[in-house]
Amino acid sequence: MTIQEAVDEILKSKPYLEESIDEGLINITALARKITPNVVRKTGKPAAKGAIVMAIQRHQPGKLATIKIRSGNLLRNLSNIIVRSDIAVHTYENSQMLPERLASISDLFSKKKGLFYTFSQGVFETTIILNQWASEELDSFMSKERHINRVYDLACITLYLPDENTEIAGYYYYILKMIAWEGINITEILSTTNEFSIILDENDVDKVFSTLKNAKKG
Repeated sequence: MTIQEAVDEILKSKPYLEESIDEGLINITALARKITPNVVRKTGKPAAKGAIVMAIQRHQPGKLATIKIRSGNLLRNLSNIIVRSDIAVHTYENSQMLPERLASISDLFSKKKGLFYTFSQGVFETTIILNQWASEELDSFMSKERHINRVYDLACITLYLPDENTEIAGYYYYILKMIAWEGINITEILSTTNEFSIILDENDVDKVFSTLKNAKKG
């Protein structure tokens, strides 16, 4: 293996590092010094720091660059962003009776004007997301089910995605990366073919909304 091949392999195994290099956020000399032992192991021979620096500078980010360009263009074509506040998340252990109760709850809540309600069923547990003001009624309805967790004072940001979102590799990564770089925790994520919803603390809504709007403007 050559020094260039070794450096390329190391950087491709660390996507965040590769992206930071592409954006000029990394001290190349310091990075070269840090990965020298790994390069030596892969090549089986000594490697000068200068040669590693040159290999890093020649490295092509490849897929990450494509993801960044195509995802950025797609994000600018978002048709709508909707923010809902006063959201609560409840998680229950799956049981034999739970599907029947979910059907009854869905029927009941569908008749309540202005109520936001959805659920996601996994292998072992089910999460119900709804307006906080309906939590007491939900608790009463689900009193015989095992309540694993509940979180209040949340908000839901829903992105209506362009149809071609399913054809762009790394699109969700691009959105979540921007949020992660702001140090914001995501409580839940929901998605359909053309909708992507992020559940997070109400206090973080303005920061996330601003980040998404700025990205949309390009």
